[in-house]
Amino acid sequence: MHLSIKICMLDLIQVKSIVLNSWLILSLLRIEARTRGGRYYRSSLASFSLLLIQKRRPSRVTELECQISQLQEDLKKTRDQLNLTESWKRRAQQEAEEAKKELLVMSLKLEDSQGQMEELSTAEEARIQELRKISQERDRAWQSELEAIQNQHSVDTAALASAMNEMRRLKLQLEMVLRSEAALAKKSEADRLEIQSSKTNLAEASFTIENLKVQLRSSEKAESDAKSTLTETRRQLEAAQSTIESLLSDGSKLMESFSIVATELKESRSRVKPLEETVKKLQQEQFTAHIQPSVDLGNPKKICFGSSDSEAEQLMSALEDALVEHQQEQILSMVKLQRTYEMMDKMSADSRLRESELKLRLSEAESEIAVLQTSLFDREVELRRISDMNKKLVADIDKRREHQIQSEAAVISLKSKLADKETALRRLSEDNEKLKLELRRVETEKQNACEAAVAETMTAKTALTKLGFISEEAEKNSERATRAAEELKAAQAAKTEMEAELRRLKVQAEQWRKAAETAIVMLTADQTAGAAGKLMSLQFGDLDDESPGKKKSHVLGRIRGMWNKDQK
Repeated sequence: MHLSIKICMLDLIQVKSIVLNSWLILSLLRIEARTRGGRYYRSSLASFSLLLIQKRRPSRVTELECQISQLQEDLKKTRDQLNLTESWKRRAQQEAEEAKKELLVMSLKLEDSQGQMEELSTAEEARIQELRKISQERDRAWQSELEAIQNQHSVDTAALASAMNEMRRLKLQLEMVLRSEAALAKKSEADRLEIQSSKTNLAEASFTIENLKVQLRSSEKAESDAKSTLTETRRQLEAAQSTIESLLSDGSKLMESFSIVATELKESRSRVKPLEETVKKLQQEQFTAHIQPSVDLGNPKKICFGSSDSEAEQLMSALEDALVEHQQEQILSMVKLQRTYEMMDKMSADSRLRESELKLRLSEAESEIAVLQTSLFDREVELRRISDMNKKLVADIDKRREHQIQSEAAVISLKSKLADKETALRRLSEDNEKLKLELRRVETEKQNACEAAVAETMTAKTALTKLGFISEEAEKNSERATRAAEELKAAQAAKTEMEAELRRLKVQAEQWRKAAETAIVMLTADQTAGAAGKLMSLQFGDLDDESPGKKKSHVLGRIRGMWNKDQK
């Protein structure tokens, strides 16, 4: 588009140069028509004719015709160029419309792609969330499986350790059984020797038992005698206890009577206390009555004091009598109590003596019985011990036989358990290998899932980058469309300028054509310069205002400068 605009501009410049050349020729013709009669006309005409001869050989008319034909060709060319520019304009409009359509299509595609991108992004986010959830669920499941496997492994290791401990314990038991078998063999021989010695001891013990039985019979007789004496002493002791109880009952009665007397004494003392207080009061009143003067003899209170003195004397006498009686009763009770205590002490001493004698006899008899019983018990214990030893030895022999049989069975069972534990150990080792393989498989699956998630994220990223490229392409297409629209506007502006220039050139060409026709008519008819001036006064009226010499020199200078510029 820019190239076509430049070509049009060059064509316009060429048209301008052609128009200027024609204008120069017409101006020269005008100058020739005005200055045909002078020297300056001849010299200028000679110089200009020389230039025209050097430049072009044909005559002026043919040159003008050539220029006109050239102008017509130029006009055709400009028309062709205008047609081309119009076609280019149409093509540019079509291209602009196509660009607009493409821009609309691209905008629609961009909107679709943006919608798809949003859908893809939402779907991708949802998918990523689902993948995260799935990965988290898988991680949890794998973690739970791993924990279960670890727990199973710990249980298996614990079972393996317990099995190893059980095997060690069984081995120790087997060694202990073997040692016990050797010890049992040695002990059986020692027991056999002990049985023989115990048999001899049993014979000796039977002899001693016979002797002890004889001694026991004699001791039983002595025991019966001691029992009879014991019964007699018990009877005497019971009689003494009955007398002691009677004495104790008498003493308790005396104590009760003494307590009664003591209570009566307390009551009498309680009675005596207020009497003593009244006596003290009366004595004080009597003392105060003796201190008062004789003036008070006529006082009626004196009679009262006299009566109170008699009452005090009576009370004192009664008090003295009560005190005497109380002292007598107290002396009698003390004598009785002392007698009873003496009787009780005497009876208790007699009972203690008799009881001590009886206890001595009883202790002697019991000691003799105890000695005999202890000797008998010792003998019986010895006999039982010997018989028990025999029974124990027989039972030990039987137990050892049974234990030997049981130990053999235990050895067999231990061997079978050991074989079972070895098989269980192999099975546990195989299970451990399987669990290790399962763990590796789970780890590989987890790694593959992570790689798949990474690959999906990479595909999503590539899709996002593609979408970015598409959006950039759409932006570039929109920029191209804007550029094409700007170029179209520039082409339209250039076209309007070219159309205006062409119209102006058409007007000028028409004017030059008319001027050329008039010039040809003037040259052919050999008319005067005035007619030529009249003909050219329409376009060059500004040159008539100046003087002829100045006009000639000025026009010739301008023609030479333009001519030289055109040659260059």
